[in-house]
Order: sequence, then structure tokens, then C-alpha cells
Amino acid sequence: MTEDRLVSLITRQLSGELAPEEVLELETWTNESTINREFFKRISIDALSDREIALWKNIDPAEGFARWRACWRTQRHARIRRMASWSVAASLLIATTIISLMKSRNSGSHPPATVVVVNNMVMPGRNTATLTLANGQQVLLDSVGVGKLGMQGASQVMKGESGSLSYVQTSGVLRVMTYNVLTTPKAGQYQLKLPDGSRIWLNNLSSLRYPTAFQGKDRTVELSGEAYFDIARDDNRPFIVKVQDQSVEVLGTSFNIMAYAEEGGTQTTLLSGAVQVRTGKASVKLKPDQQAQVMAGGELRILKDVVSRDIVSWKDGFFYFGSTASFEAVMRQLARWYDVDVVYEGKTPDMEFGGKIDRSLPLNDLLKFLDKNQIHFRLQGRKLIVLPN
Repeated sequence: MTEDRLVSLITRQLSGELAPEEVLELETWTNESTINREFFKRISIDALSDREIALWKNIDPAEGFARWRACWRTQRHARIRRMASWSVAASLLIATTIISLMKSRNSGSHPPATVVVVNNMVMPGRNTATLTLANGQQVLLDSVGVGKLGMQGASQVMKGESGSLSYVQTSGVLRVMTYNVLTTPKAGQYQLKLPDGSRIWLNNLSSLRYPTAFQGKDRTVELSGEAYFDIARDDNRPFIVKVQDQSVEVLGTSFNIMAYAEEGGTQTTLLSGAVQVRTGKASVKLKPDQQAQVMAGGELRILKDVVSRDIVSWKDGFFYFGSTASFEAVMRQLARWYDVDVVYEGKTPDMEFGGKIDRSLPLNDLLKFLDKNQIHFRLQGRKLIVLPN
């Protein structure tokens, strides 16, 4: 029996989804030798703690998490084992345990002892932001009640029930253009509705500067960090996002911009409609499921056939690690969302990840999952230390 077939059978057996003929197939293999019986027993013990069962429910194996490389690589460049998209949410975690144990059995050695040292519980981010008013006054939105916050320019500012801010224009005449700034910290996110009806989701460690009411020939805002835009259509006034040394122009569409300084460039991903991305050197019009990448030096690249819904999954409560996200890129996402500083003891692990996972998990649970893949940590206060293998 091949390893892939064994992984599939054991995974679905532990979740109670085997067909009768598959039960017989697994029993036949188990009864072939004492080694096989002990091996299966060990898998069951290692895989079935109550804590891990709760964790499985937050993992989406069909989205590509089976591409995790670390747990079964034998040399510097990992060999990706492509597992089937099993229906149970336990697939990834159980399969990781099985393959790790297979490696151990085949090499005649035992897997190293786990090394996760956690001194405190680090919870995930939440809806929190600071609003800077036109006069420079700062309002921590956590500290104010739901309802009307006051007037800014020609618009009434409202705080919603579920971590949102909205502007309702009450006057058609603007004497002076006024601007507000919405800023999210590490471990924070927030939603915003502009006076034209456009909706914006602001990710952690991000900032958006915008007029409190729109007038003139365009609707211009300024972004740092990451945001998802769902823009109300206005054929007479394009919506323009200024970000670093470029601009993104639309009439009415939905798109995502990621522009964290530490990521070394920006990414504009289009979900629907059309956007025009302009830099000092080039200009390109995107179609849905295309992404424009502007590198630190100004080079403009276009990626076609990206899975745009995955890329904006952060606004729906998931981390998305791309198809081949580096270990450092993953750690940067965790650092921003859990408000921790990542420190490496020794060489940075050479591995790639792919897929998505629930952002509502406490960091401690996520580290436990990573530890299953032979990645070990020590968490001290807000410092996350990556230990050498």
C-alpha cells in the first residue's frame, strides 16, 4: 500500500467516513504485521486529543494546506506531497502526524520531542481603530458608544454595532474640504462606509485618509497598509486610491490593495469590474482575478488567474498564505495580527506554505499546529522566538 493511500484511509477512518470495503482494506494492512498495528495505535494516540479536534474544525484542507513542507522533507528543498482534498477538516493535522510518523518509522528513529514553550495566552486581533478628526483630535473607537459621534464637515459620523464607522452627508454645500484618518493598530481591523456609499475593510496596522464628503471631479483617498474596497459606481467621479508612489483608479468595482512597507512592494488584486494601476514608469488596466505587483524599485508585474477571493479572505476571518508563501512572510502576517515581535534563533527555516486558516484562533493553538510540522517556538510576553531545528 502506498503512503498516500494509507494517509487517505487512516484520515477518513479517524473521522468515521470509510466505506465498508475501505475498512476491510485498512484492517488487512493493520493485521499484516505487529509493526503495522503498533504504528496505527501510535497515530491514534498522537492525533486524537480534544484540543486538536477543536483545532481541526478551524482548518480548511481543501484550500491547499496540504502543501506544508516542513514535516517530511529530507533535504534543503522540500518535496511536496500532494494529498487529496478529503472532506473532513481534520485531514491536514492527521495527515501531518501520519507522514511524520512514517518518516520516523522508515528511518528507524523517533521524532524529536516537541519544543513549544508558552508562558501566556496571546489572543487574536479584533475590531479596534483610532479616528483622527479634522482638527487633529483622536478618538479611540473602542471607548465611544454606538450611535452618532458628531459632525465632520458636511457629514454625520456614525459608529455601528459591529465595529464599523459610516459617514452620511447631510449638506450638499461644502465650504471647506475636511479630512479624517482611520488607523488600525497591530491586532486590529475596522470597517468604513464613506459618504458616497463605498465600503472599505481596513486590515491590521493600516491607515486610510479620506474626505468627510466628496466634491469635485474625483473621489481620492490615501492608503498605507492593506484594505479591501467595494466602491459605489459613479461614472462622473472616478475613485482614486493613492498608495506609496502609485495610484489605483476605478469607477465602481471591488479590489484589494496590500502595501505594507516590510513586504517590499504593493499588490493590487481585482475581484470585479476594472482598475487602472499607474506608477511613475508604467500603467496597466486589470481584469478580474488579475494582480498588479509594484516592486520596491518601481517595476510593474502582472499576475493572471490569481484566486482573488482567497487573497481577500482576511476580511472574512482567514489568513491566506498564497501558494508558496515563505516562512518569513507567514511570520509577518502573524506578527501583525497577534501583535508580537518575531525573533529568530539561528537560521530562518527554509520552507514554503500554502492555504488558509482561521484568524480567530489564539496564537498558542496556531503554534501547536506549526509544532506538528517540526517548527518550534518559545513565546515570552509579546516576543515570539523561532527556535533552530
